[in-house]
Amino acid sequence: KRPFVSLKCAASLDGKTALANGQSQWITGSNARADVQVLRAQSCAVLTGIGTVLADNPQLNVRTFPTLRQPIRAILDSSLRTPLSSQLIQHSGSPTLILTCANESHWQPYQAFAHVTLIRLPENAGRIDLHAALGALAEAGCGEVMLEAGATLNAAFLAAGLVDEIVLYQAPKILGDNARGLFKLPENAAALSREPE
Repeated sequence: KRPFVSLKCAASLDGKTALANGQSQWITGSNARADVQVLRAQSCAVLTGIGTVLADNPQLNVRTFPTLRQPIRAILDSSLRTPLSSQLIQHSGSPTLILTCANESHWQPYQAFAHVTLIRLPENAGRIDLHAALGALAEAGCGEVMLEAGATLNAAFLAAGLVDEIVLYQAPKILGDNARGLFKLPENAAALSREPE
């Protein structure tokens, strides 16, 4: 009773997704970006976190070719911080679903946008319960979800065992030790205890 989750990420040869200051533009080239458009078109929803919304102001839609339907753009936003000026709110060509823990009394500004729907979910240690979030997406008719997020949310989905597939675009660049990594996870000594299958 949850969607198939594909985690999409792009990294340098040394497994970095951005410089230490957050700059991440042009890690991958045009072929990878075109492929991501296809993956979005094949997905029922594109899921991201509020950190990505605040840092990148993404559109999360299909823009490079005609498609029969746009994916739902879903945001995990526990405290309802999505700016009303963000592209996900201002651009109505795709439905936007905000999954939040915030009380309904804070929803009114978003209800002025017909393409925006809010769903209140339970929290787990101050964050949205990820199992509940995927359950809500399943109830919204989503069978396939593409996760396009940062290292923290990617790691949370991996740690919860909720990722079915990782789609990794690896660029022929080296960003260095201080650059940001793919997943914020603790060291995994168990990974070296056996050979890969």
